Amino acid sequence: MANPSQRVAVNLRDADLDRLKEVADANRLTRNDAIRKALATEAFVQRELKAGHKILIEDEKGNIRQVEFV
Repeated sequence: MANPSQRVAVNLRDADLDRLKEVADANRLTRNDAIRKALATEAFVQRELKAGHKILIEDEKGNIRQVEFV
């Protein structure tokens, strides 16, 4: 059985709408799916940070840096 969905209204600034469109277009997603993906990513990051883990980024040259969340 599919999970029922609920309609949620949010207020976004123009810049946030631009970012949402950019993410959706880049990933060939609907805006709804882009928001779901962003929420899943944020939940993952929060779980990892809560567990005491670090989020690291490696660039194309192999340099690694820690992402700081505030």
